[in-house]
Amino acid sequence: MTAKETAFLKAMLEESTVSKAAEQAGISRKTAYKYLKNTNFQKELTKRREECINDTVRYLQGKLALCNETLVSIVENPNTSDQIKINAINAIYTNCKSMTETAEIITRLASIEEALEGGEE
Repeated sequence: MTAKETAFLKAMLEESTVSKAAEQAGISRKTAYKYLKNTNFQKELTKRREECINDTVRYLQGKLALCNETLVSIVENPNTSDQIKINAINAIYTNCKSMTETAEIITRLASIEEALEGGEE
């Protein structure tokens, strides 16, 4: 990958549009779209985006306990308005439901993968 391709790749991870990324990388929009049509560039961009997402998810997972403690303290605080408490309770229930569903999907997926591996032998 050339230095300009690398600069554009980095800019694509930081900017909201191709035009802004091209400008940041010091290339034309035409060149930017040429890079984006390149299969190897697409693969590298996808790989880097996935890494960014995974890093963000790991960071946020590390903050779950703090977020949960904060929500519970809002609910338990006698000085908090009823509407704020309701909002915090809804957030707790919604997040709990989502995490429960995700855990169930992961468990079911593992069972399916195990069954598929067993069928291949």
